Amino acid sequence: MNSAALRERISVSLAADKRELALTLAKQDAVLRRDLASRLSGEHLAVDLKQWLGTVSAPSSVSAVVGRADLSIRQRKGLERELDSLLQLRLASASMLPALKRGVEPLYAYEPDGNDSQWRFIEAFDRHGGVHRLDVQRMPEQPVLVVDIDSRKDLAAGVKLMRERLVALGQRPMPLPTVSAAATSTPVTILDRVYLNDDEEPWISGDAEVYAIVNGVDPSRDEPQLDIVDMPYLETDGRTYSPNQVLIFWDRYRWAAANVVLMEHDDNTNYQELVSYLFTIASQILTAMGHPEISALVALGSELVARMPGEWFSNDDDYVDSYYTLEKNHSYTNHGGARGNAVVSLRPYEIAGQ
Repeated sequence: MNSAALRERISVSLAADKRELALTLAKQDAVLRRDLASRLSGEHLAVDLKQWLGTVSAPSSVSAVVGRADLSIRQRKGLERELDSLLQLRLASASMLPALKRGVEPLYAYEPDGNDSQWRFIEAFDRHGGVHRLDVQRMPEQPVLVVDIDSRKDLAAGVKLMRERLVALGQRPMPLPTVSAAATSTPVTILDRVYLNDDEEPWISGDAEVYAIVNGVDPSRDEPQLDIVDMPYLETDGRTYSPNQVLIFWDRYRWAAANVVLMEHDDNTNYQELVSYLFTIASQILTAMGHPEISALVALGSELVARMPGEWFSNDDDYVDSYYTLEKNHSYTNHGGARGNAVVSLRPYEIAGQ
């Protein structure tokens, strides 16, 4: 398949829908603002658009526009059967909340498509439909409401679909993180601590949502093994998290070694298409090597990252960092990734058998 066709399948464009909604909602600001301000707090800076509009006196035409856009986006991402709604309206920063509650007129914005390093401005609308061009890196002082997708719901559903797709491709389902199906204990590696450096993402992008692709070679056949691990706690750069999370199930990997690639959620990704592509690439890498030896693991990790369709994603920060040839029964303290963007501490552990 050529690169253009792959790009269309893996990365979908959402900016046009978000722009239409931002403009539509901006023109209804007089009707919506008071109720919205009463619902937001420092802990809850967003509302589900479909649910919220069902409780306010906005024109039915506005709800219809939101409903159509929400369904269209879920269909393009392959999530229409997984989620009933995905769009949200989010205040860009908690620092804007006092002004919004005082009645300061907000702007309504959306995240553009494309590489954020190439964005020239953030487009936003006032209640008259007037266009404002906001600085990409500097947080505005005026309240800004962002039409966006709920990244936590999106990634959770995407991880589920990626795991299901890998099973359909012939892999065994991932075990539950705290239960062993065998009578004997199960060796795993625990993620004790993780730290992401400040990636200087634009203010409009909100918190990060990160997941891991653990990869290696199946212990019983010459096929790749890819496991998807959600990391829902990892939201903010420049902060250390201590999740005590199972990261690697060693019974699933040959040579007692595996690689880990950290990825950040991207609104525009169709996750089923992404994981199918990565599995195909991993299979091609192993096939090219014939009967794989331990050196294949090193090649698999580096080639998988090198051949990820990074230029096809709407944001080149989707690839966070990677760790090659992590070994069973080894501890890693303040271990830096190949990209220098993440630091982890890992330790071996045995989950007791039933």
